[in-house]
Amino acid sequence: MSQDSSRKNAVIQVVPQSPILWTQNVISDILRVEQHHQPANGTSQCCLPNYLLSIHLGHPIQLERRVDGQRSSDCIAVGDIMISPPHLHRQLSWDTDAEFLLLRLEPKLFTCAVHESVDEDNVQILPQLKIRDPLIQQIGLALKAELEIDGLSDRLYAESMANALTVHLLRRYSTRQQRIPAICGGLPSYKLQLTIDYIQAHLTENLSLEAIATELGMSQYYFARLFKQSTGYSPYQYLIKCRIERAQELLIQSQHSIANVALQVGFANQSQFGRHFKRLTGVTPKQFFRK
Repeated sequence: MSQDSSRKNAVIQVVPQSPILWTQNVISDILRVEQHHQPANGTSQCCLPNYLLSIHLGHPIQLERRVDGQRSSDCIAVGDIMISPPHLHRQLSWDTDAEFLLLRLEPKLFTCAVHESVDEDNVQILPQLKIRDPLIQQIGLALKAELEIDGLSDRLYAESMANALTVHLLRRYSTRQQRIPAICGGLPSYKLQLTIDYIQAHLTENLSLEAIATELGMSQYYFARLFKQSTGYSPYQYLIKCRIERAQELLIQSQHSIANVALQVGFANQSQFGRHFKRLTGVTPKQFFRK
């Protein structure tokens, strides 16, 4: 095996401390989200088969890098982002405590998400050592919030966010910026009805954006965009809306406990159910139950 081939296939990850919070297996085949707090004067090195997006969260640090043999140094502040494509070997060291969010995107996302438009043989994201990108930061912080509240357990939500990131990276940071055409007009009425029927039939399951899009014979990106144009809701928002409507029906029947209703309509737990119920109805499930 050649030295280049051996290096490409190497998988290295060395950090002083494990992440303080990370996603579980439900979405690990497409996305992993890690919240890190690494001690001062630490060093790390990695060469991983994923796309890595690192978003700095804490106070400024002086970061020394060696990326594929090239050295650089920067002051990294809140909101600074580093993007690494798969198999990029990097060694890092920093002077003070470092707090950051790490998003790992699986390469298959870049061909599955928008396969109608992407030239699979030329998908290559360029390394970015220090950038500001409000959309990446917004999506990263949204994923972090869901991770802290519910462990990022809803696959449809995670897939939607991962696909939005993927399309953005392809448009902004690839070697040949992918021309992903604008979409308008919404879904044909028969495909919209198929989607609604599918969601209602699988309301209690951890629904997958990939499964719905496959059912319609479309890419995930195009399906999600067209569905929102047709309904005004993202697929995830529509799923939550349907679950809450079904929950209201069950609560009116007064034959089920709130905890039981939460599980019957597909929420991971009563806390997650209560949060979405109040957001959409303005009252808690208990207040609605007592009416």
